[in-house]
Amino acid sequence: MKVLNVILALLVSAGIALGVAEFGLRALGFAPAEVNTEFDPELGWRKTPGKTIERSTGEYDVTLTNDEAGLRDDYDVIAPAPEGTQRALFLGDSFVVGYTVEREDLFVDQLERALQAEGRPVEIMNAGTQGYSTDQSLRWLELNGEAVAPDLVVYFAYENDIWWNQSPTYLGQDKPLYDSDGVLVERSLAAPAARHWSRRSAIGEAWYRLLGAPSMPLVTAGEASISAELSSRLTAPPPAVQEAEARTRVLIAAMSDRCDALGARFAVCPIPSRAQVGAAEVAEGSPMDPARPHGIFIEAARAVGAAVLDPLIAIESFAAEAPPYYRRDFHLNADGNVALAVTLHGALDGAKLLPPLAEDAPRILPSGPARRGLPVPAWLLWYLGLTVALGALYTRTYPKEGTLEGFGSVAALLAVVFGTGLGVTSLVEALPPQASQLAVLGLLLTILTFVLYKLGDRVGTIAELLRSFTLRGHWYLMPLLSVLLTVGSLLVVAASSPLVAPFIYTLF
Repeated sequence: MKVLNVILALLVSAGIALGVAEFGLRALGFAPAEVNTEFDPELGWRKTPGKTIERSTGEYDVTLTNDEAGLRDDYDVIAPAPEGTQRALFLGDSFVVGYTVEREDLFVDQLERALQAEGRPVEIMNAGTQGYSTDQSLRWLELNGEAVAPDLVVYFAYENDIWWNQSPTYLGQDKPLYDSDGVLVERSLAAPAARHWSRRSAIGEAWYRLLGAPSMPLVTAGEASISAELSSRLTAPPPAVQEAEARTRVLIAAMSDRCDALGARFAVCPIPSRAQVGAAEVAEGSPMDPARPHGIFIEAARAVGAAVLDPLIAIESFAAEAPPYYRRDFHLNADGNVALAVTLHGALDGAKLLPPLAEDAPRILPSGPARRGLPVPAWLLWYLGLTVALGALYTRTYPKEGTLEGFGSVAALLAVVFGTGLGVTSLVEALPPQASQLAVLGLLLTILTFVLYKLGDRVGTIAELLRSFTLRGHWYLMPLLSVLLTVGSLLVVAASSPLVAPFIYTLF
């Protein structure tokens, strides 16, 4: 019986350790990502019909629902528009599917609502899919164009499309490939390997990202290496990038030809990158120009006579009042989607690509959630709320110190905590999302090492106590013991480290 109790104590201890690690890693964003796509033998992947997932980060919390046609829209099947209704088909990647905003905030739905409110018989089909480059958008049009029967096709291009247009894979997953003449290369696309069971946990996901995740390819430019997705910014691109740019122009031309065959008008909307918006003019001889990919798509569209719908000016105008992009994620936020929708509303009218507005109909601009946020940052509200709550508790507990002194002490303590937290957050946000998660993980490991260092010889006492409880088989006391030892250890560190004390005392 004693052996069984010892085994139970070991299992409970291991369970507590793994549970804490799992919870902590999930809080850091290492939770296994839900996917709403499935393998497609022609496209590489497609959105799973009828699938709903949640995407949550520190910047957004979004519900993504695919309709029965496999679109982020409201269709049961892919079919022509009803009689008398003009169908606009939007093609592109994650900017179009909008996986960082709710549908009510997505530029596609904002624009459609505005047009229909004006009384125009227009519906917009959202065929965007995350990760798609120009070749996959073209292939989707080839496979579904006749069934959709669009009157207008708008392709939304982004700078990272260019590199992947010459690659047969995307981060290790097979995708369509067109040759330099715009002809589809005949090959069988292999389904990706099944997701390993270990990646269903945050611990497994963190391990995978540290050791097993496919890395972004790099392009060497002079003495430096940059991400291949940014390589089209190079003012003197190497041959591999030149090939990718040439393929991109060919694919735009092939998309235009396909639209002609379908009897549809064609337009290209190049979405500017965050680095391009508000960027100063590039100095002569500079190796990088963030506006260069944008220009490549505009030139390719004009070369085939396609309409160009350029949202750069509108996004820069909005940026003067509110950031149009997320700080860490490179996608447009809700404000950026408003800017894009407003641009399309005017540009499509200017190019006469929409049914005209009736003479007596009101003109309704797309609108979204811009300017509906709180006038003060959320952290300030938390700071003020905690100061009032903890200050009241402190002065009631220690009435001899006086109300002003009590609230002042609490406010100063929280100021140190919030100031440090905001500083670390700002530094982390300057990194790419995955790098920032690893940086936070490294910071926490550093803090844990510091705590162990400050405990010193007490670590041996803690280990001896845990060993004693385990050998005695007191498995049912292990959770309580873990809590008591954690609290006690933190208080010991706080008492010996004035710089760390404010953060620990705030926990209590």
